[in-house]
Amino acid sequence: MKFYFGFILILCFRLYAQDEGAILHAKNHKYNPEYRINYFDKMIFKIDLNSDVDNYSIPNLNRAFGNESKFVPNQKTKLRFSFDYKFLGLFISYSPNFYAKDESVYGETKTLDLSFKFFYTDRLRQEVDFKNTRGFYVESPLQSTPLDVYPQLEIRTIGGKTFYIMNNNFSYRAFENMTERQVRNAGSFIPSIGYYFNTLKSKRVDEKEKSLLKVYSFDALFQYGYMHNFILSRKWFATLGAHPGIGLNNSRSYYYEKATDEQTIIKSLNMNFNLDLNLALGYNNKNLFGGFKVNFRDYQYDNSKTAELINSKLYIDFFVGYRFKENKKIKKVFELLEKKIF
Repeated sequence: MKFYFGFILILCFRLYAQDEGAILHAKNHKYNPEYRINYFDKMIFKIDLNSDVDNYSIPNLNRAFGNESKFVPNQKTKLRFSFDYKFLGLFISYSPNFYAKDESVYGETKTLDLSFKFFYTDRLRQEVDFKNTRGFYVESPLQSTPLDVYPQLEIRTIGGKTFYIMNNNFSYRAFENMTERQVRNAGSFIPSIGYYFNTLKSKRVDEKEKSLLKVYSFDALFQYGYMHNFILSRKWFATLGAHPGIGLNNSRSYYYEKATDEQTIIKSLNMNFNLDLNLALGYNNKNLFGGFKVNFRDYQYDNSKTAELINSKLYIDFFVGYRFKENKKIKKVFELLEKKIF
């Protein structure tokens, strides 16, 4: 009897301490705790299977079908693993070979994505991204087989995004990281600035056609979006978002013609108009969560000479994850980092 009484007493004390911690966090960050529940004392692991694979459009190549060539990686899906704890999120993804087409026809593609995502404050968020893709084929609009294969063509993107969540009661974490749960309907305007450095390099020189050697480009984007979390039931949620914006692209493309031994450099500075749309439906219990997301991205450049290394796409993301109890040693390290950084 004493054992059960002691167990109940300890359980009540822990629940009280958690509630006190949640109330204190809400007070410090000026939001209503009836809208958001945080899981900062949990270590969160998540697995995603998504179709977030980029195609790239390159102008000014001598092709039989128009002046623009579409370079496509021989991958349709990515597998991503993520870890979230307190203020930091770490993501790594790659493309499994078993989803590729016949590599003897379309070539082999290797991809690697790394992301670091964290909050400066409760509402100011930073994302840092690294993407590297090697191996592409040139898509034909009239036939299923590719026009050409570029196994050594490599495209690398390094960039980031900084954005501010204007409504304290809206939980972006409940949509992206699952380190929180939205318990009442809430939405927020979200202004953001994105900045991406892109590099394309090819080791191939064609005998008869113009060869693309390299492309250097920089994209700066400003978006003013809105997102809303809808609570369908105690454990089910949906999210809708729209992020229109404008951007500036500065690119420099290097071409070489072996027949004339001439190198051409095409410079381009132009605007782009962009739109991101988000849709999510998910299950979010105390520890177990899962669901899917649909993302649409449209980028319209006002100059046909631009090498589109950030482009339009539609992709779907299926995810499942679990919240584990925090490790004491890792907790001490993160608490030390929080004191030094914030």
